[in-house]
Amino acid sequence: MNPNLLDVVALKPQGEAGRSLTLEDLQVNPELAPFLVSSTRSVVWVPHASKENTVRAAVRKRQGIEAELVAAVIQMGQETGWGNVHELTTEGVQACVGHLRDYHDEPLEILISPDTDLEGIDIPTNVPKTEADWIPTECLVVVPMDRANLGTLWVIGRHKVAALVHNVARGIAVAWR
Repeated sequence: MNPNLLDVVALKPQGEAGRSLTLEDLQVNPELAPFLVSSTRSVVWVPHASKENTVRAAVRKRQGIEAELVAAVIQMGQETGWGNVHELTTEGVQACVGHLRDYHDEPLEILISPDTDLEGIDIPTNVPKTEADWIPTECLVVVPMDRANLGTLWVIGRHKVAALVHNVARGIAVAWR
């Protein structure tokens, strides 16, 4: 079981201390837009790739990035009507799983906070459930077992990261209240 939202790749730190760094020219499939990337203090949506099929993500502190990514997915999913955001009910969890199954033949996984109250909510028994401390309470996230199909979190040193989430509309679903 994997408590991470994205595929995690370790990189050696480079650059001067305190200098703002970017991972430039991250190659992407333009058909998987929009992209959700890290900015120096938060996360930001990139509506499409450059002409060279690249996007940029900023290096930032790791603390809170996964929860910020999920919050951005909830907001954009609701605004656009992607069908990947539902209420935290039995029906909502089933809809999240169904949404990803429509696009993925691969196994799925449910990420959930250990503090989330699931009383009265039936979780599908054929989808593994993994506790993740970074998940906000009253929320669960359904993702592909192979996180590379959703995006990458580059860990740079001990406390810095850069993130690129692609295929957001089809690669992640959230049930929350």
